[in-house]
Amino acid sequence: MKKTVIITSYIENSLNLGEFIDSDDFVICTDGGYDIASRSGIIPDLIMGDFDSVTSPLPDNIRAIEFNPEKDFTDLDLALKFSAENDFSDVIIAGGIGGRLDHTVANLQLLSHYCCSFSSLIMLDGRNKCFVVDSRKRSTIVIPAEEDSYLSFFSLSEKCTGVTLRGVKYTLDRYTLTQDFPLGVSNEFIKKEAVVSIENGTLLVVISKK
Repeated sequence: MKKTVIITSYIENSLNLGEFIDSDDFVICTDGGYDIASRSGIIPDLIMGDFDSVTSPLPDNIRAIEFNPEKDFTDLDLALKFSAENDFSDVIIAGGIGGRLDHTVANLQLLSHYCCSFSSLIMLDGRNKCFVVDSRKRSTIVIPAEEDSYLSFFSLSEKCTGVTLRGVKYTLDRYTLTQDFPLGVSNEFIKKEAVVSIENGTLLVVISKK
């Protein structure tokens, strides 16, 4: 198993990067993410981006890939593409939530686009954690309970059919969630784990601390 941690240029909430970065992980900083890594004493393996937000001088001993600012892909998209092409199995995105709404929406779309490229793909910022369940990849997932947290479910596809929720306050049994109505918002854990099953579609799972 090869894991990469992508540190984005914006992390809204307090996040201890050292809690989930292991010594053998491959660390990528996108643009200003290098400033965040430097303040945390983390030395990345790669720095990527158009470098329009980084303020720290880029070190000579760390590989850097610079892109033209006028491009069709965001810095995070390019980092995920690099991770997929280099056969990383697990990806954690630090940040990417909050701040500019357009960037947050783009990053949620990237979770959907790349969810089948990795064994796991999670985006988190210290208060929120989100990932995608896609029926093309797997139909059932077990989510360990997190204390004092809400658990929400949204259909990223036009509809997500056969949604079954167990171990939560508000259960569903082969229900159809639609893209235009947020029925799945603000659920809660009531057991040690929640079990989520879908038959067809793409489901966004969001865990947010209260």
